[in-house]
Amino acid sequence: MSTQPVSASSVDPAEGRDAAWIAYVLHGIGYLTVMMWPAVIGLVINYVKRGDARGGFVDSHHDWLIRTFWYGLLWNLLSICVLLWSAWPVIHAIIRNPTASGEWMLAWSTIFSMIGLASLGAIGMLLTWLWLLYRVIRGSIQLVNLQSVP
Repeated sequence: MSTQPVSASSVDPAEGRDAAWIAYVLHGIGYLTVMMWPAVIGLVINYVKRGDARGGFVDSHHDWLIRTFWYGLLWNLLSICVLLWSAWPVIHAIIRNPTASGEWMLAWSTIFSMIGLASLGAIGMLLTWLWLLYRVIRGSIQLVNLQSVP
């Protein structure tokens, strides 16, 4: 039995497509259901299988999903911070203006600033969610067409 050395030109460029598909499905489930653990499992698959796909177009898909996850996490955390920051005017009003009876009053400016910041945070989370879905769908289409992603 003879073994032939494998040259770089004889390596199948589509090698590792199954792992990329599994990662895309897990990322998609994680983003659609807003439960991040499937996306984290997909991220682990991307990191583990990225080395197996070196030289082929599948490598770009693993990098694409890794960047998608980390940038999505960054923008979600920033949006959540803005959303939580919207509670500050209420906390400040409660601390600053206690009444003798224990009741507290909110000024209209406090309510408007709270609604504005909460809306900004919610819009940021929605846009991030849509961007994540776009990236998973675009990458899946590129993988079906046996093309790399940018």
